[in-house]
Amino acid sequence: MGEIRQAVANSGAKRKMTFCWIALLVLVIYLFWRFPNLRKTWYLPKRKGFVAFMYHHVGVLQDPQAEQYPFTMRPDMLERQILFLKANGYTPLSLEDLQNATRAGKSSVSKPVMLTFDDGYRDNYENLFPLLKKYNLPALIFLITDRIGSPEYLTWEQIYEMQQSGLVSFGSHSCSHRRLRSLSDEEIVQELTCSKQILEEKLGREITAFCYPYGAGGFDKRVRPQVFKAGYLFDFSTKKGINPWPWKGKSTLRRAFPRGGETMFDYYLQLTRGQSKL
Repeated sequence: MGEIRQAVANSGAKRKMTFCWIALLVLVIYLFWRFPNLRKTWYLPKRKGFVAFMYHHVGVLQDPQAEQYPFTMRPDMLERQILFLKANGYTPLSLEDLQNATRAGKSSVSKPVMLTFDDGYRDNYENLFPLLKKYNLPALIFLITDRIGSPEYLTWEQIYEMQQSGLVSFGSHSCSHRRLRSLSDEEIVQELTCSKQILEEKLGREITAFCYPYGAGGFDKRVRPQVFKAGYLFDFSTKKGINPWPWKGKSTLRRAFPRGGETMFDYYLQLTRGQSKL
């Protein structure tokens, strides 16, 4: 009889413990939903390494509900971020700097960052380029070759001017910006090689950097090897994080993604944790 009572008591204790854990989980989920700041990564340890920032548009959007709002950085906020980097001893790298450090396997730069811009929007010329010239900063822009010269995208004349400044390097973002993982092997090769060939012929220099459309393919065993067979040396993804420094090239480069509407505290978290929110 005593054994039965003990078994019942143990069963009741387990149910009570299970209920407590479920209640705690529900509370945590509610708090994360109700108070967004709890989702920020401030409590994670700082990480050192190479931070590649990912941007798209540089301009002003008034509607926070607009589809492109998270992908649009206001020029004044981008300038504040640039000044923060300068004030805190960070060194913005050019693509050539990255290549040299990777080739040498060492670098004297202790706090490296890179400003990268996806898609090649025209506002990169109108709003970004003046800031790069003002602060003498390098940047890397990934171009979708089928869209060059179309509305909202850079023209070849603008691309030439930016390249001639010595501040802007260009990489490939494929020919048509299709998800590479959904394509056949032949289509993948076409997307990679066609864009590279066009850019090299037009710009008169080797194109060594590739950025995956939608970030899809950087960790795909079928897609990623094709990037290097096509002759690229660096592949950039949308996977969040901070990269080892000097870069060894063993995996795709992760990037930090400052979003439109975020604060400088968010930017600090991007810089030191690789992301501002969980």
